[in-house]
Amino acid sequence: MYWDATYRVATPLFLGGAKAKDKAELRPSSIKGLLRFWFRAIAWPRLQKWEKVKDLESTIFGSTEKQASFLLTIQKQEGLTEIKSDRWPNLYGLHYLGYGLTTFKGEVIRPYLKAGGCFTIRLHLKKEMPQDAIHYLPLTLQALGLFGAAGARSRKGFGSLSLETLTCNGEEIWKAPKTVEELYTSIKTFLQEIDIAGSQNSLPEYTAFSSHSRVWIALTGTNALNLLNSVGYEMLSYRIYGRESKGKHVLPDGKDAEQNFSPDHNLMLNFCRGKQISTHPERVVFGLPHNYYFKTTGDKIEIAPASKDYNRRASPLFIHIHAFAQRSYAVVITLLPAVFLPARERIEISSKHHKMSVNCNVNYNHIINFMNRSAFSRDKVVVWP
Repeated sequence: MYWDATYRVATPLFLGGAKAKDKAELRPSSIKGLLRFWFRAIAWPRLQKWEKVKDLESTIFGSTEKQASFLLTIQKQEGLTEIKSDRWPNLYGLHYLGYGLTTFKGEVIRPYLKAGGCFTIRLHLKKEMPQDAIHYLPLTLQALGLFGAAGARSRKGFGSLSLETLTCNGEEIWKAPKTVEELYTSIKTFLQEIDIAGSQNSLPEYTAFSSHSRVWIALTGTNALNLLNSVGYEMLSYRIYGRESKGKHVLPDGKDAEQNFSPDHNLMLNFCRGKQISTHPERVVFGLPHNYYFKTTGDKIEIAPASKDYNRRASPLFIHIHAFAQRSYAVVITLLPAVFLPARERIEISSKHHKMSVNCNVNYNHIINFMNRSAFSRDKVVVWP
């Protein structure tokens, strides 16, 4: 038994091996790692325990003690042109989402695979094939192509992958959506198949689908890069305090900053001044580490998990640009709330002068407020809940 899944790359794909800064390329090991992640995300609603998920993951994907139950090969690639250098001037949302991939002036500093190309992977089951593998593998392939992306800044929408065809032993088992309405139906059906409504009221132990999840179609358009820039600009407007200019704080394009999180700014400024604080900035819910730089004082602040066992916490928010056959696109925004850090894990706030740790207390409503921005209201379609 085998499955063939064809994905179209909707946005620039920054993927590579050990020398990713020099060469962009598609790698089977990277794709397998993505499938592992999405398997974990979709297995939670039914299994409800990390130990059960981990055991089944080892059975299907392999571990240090056993081989995977399938072989993964890349069957073909088309149009995945490598771009060595590029510039995205004045696309401030892309600069924000692509921090580390671009400069503030929009110069792309890593090679990438051009959007528009596609590739097909095959999962070929071995003779001993557990029934759970037959159930979960096609759903995992769908999850990657409905919500996911590959490579650097994949949760920020870069390297978005849209599932175009899915076959089992050569027979079509899934139809690609051609419109927003069909995309809504495809996602809704998928969520029913993973039994998202059957999950417990408590948060998952790790980033996974649950009854607490949010899945929305936020924007539509005919240019994928402009759509991603629009989402990035909304996030930038929502999150940043702004740089000081002529007595006010502004965004990179000169517009007035909203300063939705001014208490975070004031909290960290008090920390720089040596004052005692008892909490962390609200924005850490978007992921750790979370950094600050105060030009007026020259202070750099890093906020990260206190334990050396957890040097980061990836964002629970996933931006996915979905490509339709007629070269139109939709933005799928997915929030997967989970236990943010392990029990009793604290968050450390440090600068060159001070260091302290505080209890972890995040509020996912800050991300939901971002998803509810008025810029998304015209095209917004709530898929779940």
